[in-house]
Amino acid sequence: MRTFRKKWGRLAVCLLAVLALLTGAAGCGEPGEESSQTLPPVDFTVTVEEGKDPVILQLSDPQFIDLARAEEMCYRYMRETIQAVSPDLILVTGDLIYGHMDDDGSIFEDFIRFMEGFGIPWAPIFGNHDAECEMGADWMCERLEEAEHCLFLQRTLTGNGNYSVGIVQGGALRRVFFMLDTNGCSMASSASLANGHTGMGMGIEPDQMRWFVQQGQEILEASPQTKVSFCIHIPMAVFAEALEEKYGFTGSGTLNIDALAEGEPGDFGYVGEAVTGWDSAGIVWNAMKSLGADSVFAGHCHTNSASLVYEGVRLQFGQKSSTYDSFNSVTSEGQIVPGTVNGTPLVGGTVIPLSAEDGSLLQPYLYLCGGAGDLIA
Repeated sequence: MRTFRKKWGRLAVCLLAVLALLTGAAGCGEPGEESSQTLPPVDFTVTVEEGKDPVILQLSDPQFIDLARAEEMCYRYMRETIQAVSPDLILVTGDLIYGHMDDDGSIFEDFIRFMEGFGIPWAPIFGNHDAECEMGADWMCERLEEAEHCLFLQRTLTGNGNYSVGIVQGGALRRVFFMLDTNGCSMASSASLANGHTGMGMGIEPDQMRWFVQQGQEILEASPQTKVSFCIHIPMAVFAEALEEKYGFTGSGTLNIDALAEGEPGDFGYVGEAVTGWDSAGIVWNAMKSLGADSVFAGHCHTNSASLVYEGVRLQFGQKSSTYDSFNSVTSEGQIVPGTVNGTPLVGGTVIPLSAEDGSLLQPYLYLCGGAGDLIA
């Protein structure tokens, strides 16, 4: 059994804030916080029954384009993955839609209805294509905030939707996921840019970093045992650094970690494209590590699904979750081939099990739709 805490509506928050000023009462917190003295200040919580290993599912880059092919190219894969994994929380690491294909927002609204139909808490972040929608980022954020099962909060920081989600068991905050917008929407619509903080440059800006460091420190002061994860869309430069240092991958060719005799235990997956990355100076990376982060989950690279531990932190490329745009296939000979070629699509999700004892990461793995993983040589 799982429960989750949703935020109050914007009107209720404003009314309470006004009431507090008039009465001299203490100011209310961020939308999503409740008046609990036992939990640190996370924006949302998902409570999982004691004794059960929580299961988190990462879906990435659905890149929903049109209603006519939604079932064929997107929904059937996501539905199979969600039903097979039965997660306690779904993380969607960016590019929910191709925004420039959705002038009136109907594609975005259909995607929200689809996700809401599972009745499972889901936490999305913007990718570099979402804010291209002509309806604008603020309109999109409002639709997410209004959805019953969606955990999402629009802050007036660079980007759209920087917030935190906690996993609670036995009244203790076991783990927190910081959901961060890595911006990079170079084709953002004028309606999105009008809010003044939709980011066209790639990466996490100083105001975003100051926010997660401050909230992270507050969480760890109140609950030192809480584990910390980050979810982003565009991978950081350290992803490329780790691939090169551990496996000699410099961006050309492909890398199948599972096929390596010298692959490090616990590492797995496939790399089919170079990682451009951001944060080359490691400023954000070091800020994440200063909070004791043990994992960073990214999307964006459609033909990368690799997972590797580097400097004590698991770096995970999310498995592509639809056949829109580029993806990997497996041929009849069992070979993985990047791109949209004939063969069985390698799409699905990344499963992130947590320990019921302390919220630590157990071994993640890929769920591949239609038993495609059994075909790989």
